Amino acid sequence: MRKLITVLALLMIQIMMVQVASAEFKEGEDYWQIAQVEGISAATGDNLFFTWLGCDSCRKIEAELSSELEGFEMVPLIARQEWRPAAKVFYVMEMLEGEPDAWLRLNQQIDAGELDPKDQNALFEAIFELGYDKEAVAELLEDRRLYDRINQAEALAENYAIQYAPTVVVKGQFATDARSTMTVKKFRDVLNYLKTL
Repeated sequence: MRKLITVLALLMIQIMMVQVASAEFKEGEDYWQIAQVEGISAATGDNLFFTWLGCDSCRKIEAELSSELEGFEMVPLIARQEWRPAAKVFYVMEMLEGEPDAWLRLNQQIDAGELDPKDQNALFEAIFELGYDKEAVAELLEDRRLYDRINQAEALAENYAIQYAPTVVVKGQFATDARSTMTVKKFRDVLNYLKTL
């Protein structure tokens, strides 16, 4: 009997916590439900983090929420044509699997104002300095697989109507972005809440 009372008490506490959490965040303000596109089935397994190399908020959230974003696929957002070089460099670095800290070091150069994330030549020079082989990069730049990845990133952003970075898509059904949350703490809280839905 004592066990039953304890279990019921724990269930009541959990229900109250979910109710408090759901009252705290409002659909349409803090997050939104992904609209279903006619003819396209929902990809309920998609956990995606849309980012861009030139986005300070993206790098901050990426660093501070690394455990919350574990298991999320990082997708470079190409919201404007000048964001395309950053996406290309992102996939070149991912596909060639360079030094483990190369991505971090590239971000540090951008943070320090030493590197323009819209300048494709500068970005490639930077990754050569980080140890990526010029010939391997040149070969990959001729490989259809690279452009398939870029096209896939564009298709994902279009499918989920993502226009701003950083944006996170949870279970292919819900999304939030920095414009909706305004702080890293609220972004974390909303993200964790969406994981429970």
